[in-house]
Amino acid sequence: MTAGAAFGADDAYRLDVGASVEDGSLKVAPKVAGPAGAALRYEIRTTREGAAGTSNSSQSGNVRLGQNGSATLAQTSVSVTPQDRYHITVKLLDGSRVVAEETVRYPK
Repeated sequence: MTAGAAFGADDAYRLDVGASVEDGSLKVAPKVAGPAGAALRYEIRTTREGAAGTSNSSQSGNVRLGQNGSATLAQTSVSVTPQDRYHITVKLLDGSRVVAEETVRYPK
């Protein structure tokens, strides 16, 4: 599993996608850190590519960082099979500006 960061991200924010593979599932439990009280929007997009074609799913929401400057985003998981490739991208936005973005690829 590999993860990559976005260019142009804001140094005030840190995004940890919290990705792991357990019991045949790729799990993502993102956490964000930044200025206390910041109100942000997040997007999580999952793409599966395989012999049956490509499928996409996404979820989004709003989050406000706590007094300690951290928050946990929605979690997602997908069942993984050896013949498929997976990409999960987590974006954190302040208005329309992307302040952090990470992509997990499985397998590498």
